Amino acid sequence: MARINKTILREASLFYTKVKFENKLDVVTKDLQELLDGIQNKGVFCQLLHLEQITLEEKVKIMADILVDMSEDTKEYLAPYLNEEMIFHLVEAIEAFLNIYESNKLEIVTAVPLTDEQIETIAMAFQKKTNKEYDAWLNIIDDNIIAGVLVKSKEYLYDGTVMNKLNQFKNNLHHTDLKG
Repeated sequence: MARINKTILREASLFYTKVKFENKLDVVTKDLQELLDGIQNKGVFCQLLHLEQITLEEKVKIMADILVDMSEDTKEYLAPYLNEEMIFHLVEAIEAFLNIYESNKLEIVTAVPLTDEQIETIAMAFQKKTNKEYDAWLNIIDDNIIAGVLVKSKEYLYDGTVMNKLNQFKNNLHHTDLKG
């Protein structure tokens, strides 16, 4: 099983690099996320794949029918898993790709929408600070943020929000003799 996991991860990584280079990362990621969301309960879905009442040919056909509306790149990636030997690894292949995407995504959370130039400036500074290049930069609007910016990736978090600054100030006050 460990060998197949490495194979799936390698294939996901190669495919990720390919669609990134072809500037199709957003489309493929959206397809795969929607497919995984559609499956919802992965455990039940995997159990259905093992049901003997449904032939493997029928299982493969059902999955092929689901993929009809997806991009050609998504179909290309999932095609090797639409056979009797590999269909049981379909969810694992989808999750492998999405995990790679999540590792290379940067979320910039603000109170108001940012311009593309502002997003790029923040992303470039964060990339320089972390010595890591991110493939996707998302500006997420959060009403709970008063002002400032929260930048996060899978490995890093930078909290430059006003709320964080106020909390730091409050903590510093508690550690001094100036209790208010």
